[in-house]
Amino acid sequence: MPRREQPEETAVSVAGRITPQINRYYYKISKKYTVVGILFMVLLMLYLICIMAFFGEYVTYENLKYLIRDFSAVSVPGSGDFTKIVYNGSDSMTFALFRGGVSACDGDSYLYYDTGGINLISDDMNYADPVLVPSEKYLLAYDLGGTGYSIYNQLTRIVERKTDGRIMAGDIGDDGSCILVTRSRETRYVVDVFNAAFNRTMSIYKENYVLDAALSPDGTYILIVSAVPSDTDFNCEIEICMTGRSEPLTKLVYEHTMPLDVFSYEDSFLVLCDNGIYAYDYSGISLEGCSFSGMQLKYASDGGESVVCAGQVNTLGTENRIIAVGTRGELLYDSVAEMRVTGVYASPDPDDVVAYIRTPDAVIAVNEAGEEELHKPEVSDILTVLPASDSAIICGKSAAYTAFDD
Repeated sequence: MPRREQPEETAVSVAGRITPQINRYYYKISKKYTVVGILFMVLLMLYLICIMAFFGEYVTYENLKYLIRDFSAVSVPGSGDFTKIVYNGSDSMTFALFRGGVSACDGDSYLYYDTGGINLISDDMNYADPVLVPSEKYLLAYDLGGTGYSIYNQLTRIVERKTDGRIMAGDIGDDGSCILVTRSRETRYVVDVFNAAFNRTMSIYKENYVLDAALSPDGTYILIVSAVPSDTDFNCEIEICMTGRSEPLTKLVYEHTMPLDVFSYEDSFLVLCDNGIYAYDYSGISLEGCSFSGMQLKYASDGGESVVCAGQVNTLGTENRIIAVGTRGELLYDSVAEMRVTGVYASPDPDDVVAYIRTPDAVIAVNEAGEEELHKPEVSDILTVLPASDSAIICGKSAAYTAFDD
């Protein structure tokens, strides 16, 4: 019986036999989005062509850095525990807390680390005596006694310039406006004022010895403290100026007083002198203050919400008076400590910790009630202490780490 051949198997394409179901409504919507996307791409290409054709000479590396100056405003590093960082530092290294991270500078380079210890910026510079001045969004770095200055955000350097005279002081507002005090050939000193676009808008010339100047956080007021020769002594002159006005709003004078520093806040400012702290609002009305009678001022620190000072009570330096005042000059803390003090640092939250006191072998946190918490540093070469909102960062010659964090 002949063998019956089996029919050949043929693969059946199911997809080819099923008609795809199309929702006409969503099909029309998708076509419209496709057309809109193509139009945007065409407009973008035309825009770029026009920019390069008519404004190509202005497309520079510096302008591109200026373009991204505010990119970091929406991404502030977290305020969690700060990871220990290690760097190649020196004895002259200076530090500042900036946008949740740590800025460090030794004159040869500027470094910025976020809370995770990641080095976001490593920038070469040539400053003999660098000073770091942070604000809410920007950081001013200048060479004290030199001519160079730079402005950073948390991503990059956005301004790098030089002044005509030697820089003696500087400050920066939250919006990026800043001031620089320089030595002048026409007069003894000049205070240059720059707007948020980093363009100079005015200059204030001073014949007296300007020892410091500050800008109000919103950039509206300029505070200038000067030493005015008077016979064999000096008087303290305080000028309250307003941006855009050539004449000062108010001028105050203290006889036989040497000004040292000025700190600005939202609605008031403090003037640190050799004999006390004086507080004012921006209309020139005197607020509270504090006298340094019976002590020799040695250290002072501004924490943004208070100023802390330390001074020797006896000639040996074994007793030191610690004073803390609020932004309107109100006394927050006043006590004599039987210890050698090598530095004091004001806390940004004086309700929690009023001050951090550095001694030759420890760092002590003190609250308003006088309660103390002692920390033995992990490094023997402490350069400074950076108080944070709920802790403090101990900065050494080659490493920085968090302490006093609960």
